[in-house]
Amino acid sequence: MHILSTNEHHYFGSLPAMYDQFSRKELGVAMQTLYNQFKGEYYDNGMVVIRKGRLVQKKHQKTDDIVI
Repeated sequence: MHILSTNEHHYFGSLPAMYDQFSRKELGVAMQTLYNQFKGEYYDNGMVVIRKGRLVQKKHQKTDDIVI
């Protein structure tokens, strides 16, 4: 999420996580509206730009699989 007024970027794993940190008033949009209208790659309302993406993490090897 990009807050346009402050040029801050924040990254969240879900919409509920975003609304735990920011209010509807701060974002200028209700969570349910995003669920209903967020069909493309991003949502922009002049206050924030919210983009969907995929977080890629390094796969961890289980300790049982390590051979010494």
